[in-house]
Amino acid sequence: MSYTAENLWQVFESVRERGVRVHCLTNSVAQSITANVMLACNIVPSMTSAHDEIPAFTESVDGLLLNLGTLDGKRRHGIRLGLEGAAKKSMPVVLDPVKVDRSDIRMEFAKDILKENVSILKANMGESAGLGGAVTENTLVVRTGIEDAVFGRETTYTVGNGHAYMDKVTGIGCALGGVLAGFAAVEPDKELAVLAALAVYGVCGEIAAEQANGPGSFTPAFIDTLYSLKADQFNERLKLETMNNKGGVLA
Repeated sequence: MSYTAENLWQVFESVRERGVRVHCLTNSVAQSITANVMLACNIVPSMTSAHDEIPAFTESVDGLLLNLGTLDGKRRHGIRLGLEGAAKKSMPVVLDPVKVDRSDIRMEFAKDILKENVSILKANMGESAGLGGAVTENTLVVRTGIEDAVFGRETTYTVGNGHAYMDKVTGIGCALGGVLAGFAAVEPDKELAVLAALAVYGVCGEIAAEQANGPGSFTPAFIDTLYSLKADQFNERLKLETMNNKGGVLA
């Protein structure tokens, strides 16, 4: 299926209007920037990893992010509690399998999690390579990189927006997981939701980089741009390509 810039923008408008809640079981390094990036999109984050609180928080949110960045026994158990709560509400669940290609323990945990109700897998090339056989047809795969790719059932999409500064700031990639969960909580078409999130994120990265002198000044500019992005800016910059899964370019 082909989507237009207007289709993608309307999802972002809905996110801004709805103010959905997403619980983030994310790594300790990325918590602050994840919360600030989500709030700039009007996605309300919660972050507790306390086992006695996770069930109550997952009851009151619209989406869940699972990030494996700083993974230990406590976080593994917390992630399982979050998955149990998400299953009861049928909410979208985003898995970010950070550095699974560096740790066999982490890889096996991610494969186990993918047997559950994971809606979206967000991974880079190295991370996704080892997880391919564990992904079911119910999980939409998003591969991040110089170009982001979304592998739908019939169609593969690429989003070419973004900037090199985005890889030079700790937590920018992790924060995308929370944004993906928020967009998926608003838009039931997972492919459309994910494409909208990736496109908004990439376009804002480009605009912010033009205002920054380096990675340090990029971060506040990026958050400001997410907050203030206008439809005409988005439409002018969007780089979206669509291919069928046999390799033919459609648009």
